Amino acid sequence: MPSGYTSDIYNGKEVTFKDFALGCARAFGACVMQRDDPADEKPKIMPEQSYHTEKLKNLGEFKKPTEAEFESYVKETIADYEKSIKEKNELKKRYSDMLEKAKNWQPPTKEHEGLKAFMIEQLADSSSFDCGVSFYETASFSAMTYEDYAAKKLAEHNRSIEYHKEYEAKDLNNIKQRNKWIKDLYNSL
Repeated sequence: MPSGYTSDIYNGKEVTFKDFALGCARAFGACVMQRDDPADEKPKIMPEQSYHTEKLKNLGEFKKPTEAEFESYVKETIADYEKSIKEKNELKKRYSDMLEKAKNWQPPTKEHEGLKAFMIEQLADSSSFDCGVSFYETASFSAMTYEDYAAKKLAEHNRSIEYHKEYEAKDLNNIKQRNKWIKDLYNSL
């Protein structure tokens, strides 16, 4: 049975070695960026550009946040935390209600006792994991100053720059290696 790479040969189509080799090359890592291209497209040299290059351009120079942005951040974060506390408390109530029902359930046979224990364990573990609010309750935004916020934003900006620089270099290196592999292939054919 022919594969996608050998079907033209199988069907009697005139296939050159070069065309066969280039078709097979699409299965290799150097052509990974062409995975969504039509199968009959030959390997191509990719432009040496990275998503991270564009992100670095967009980051630009750090702009110190305004006092109004700081006040908005504090207000929004407090509102988000209050919403999270409310949602987690509602979830805890749902888990507690179901846990009470599971504890009060009388298994119909001795073989069902493991099911009851399992249900109780699942509800208790999920409640313990999903319903914690101490992080939200102990967060203190009143202690955060504008200077703290500006320093936090600067640190985030600098982390983003370092991240995109690192991955830009990796992307560009990968593209160069893939392009070299494809050029070497074409030169050999």
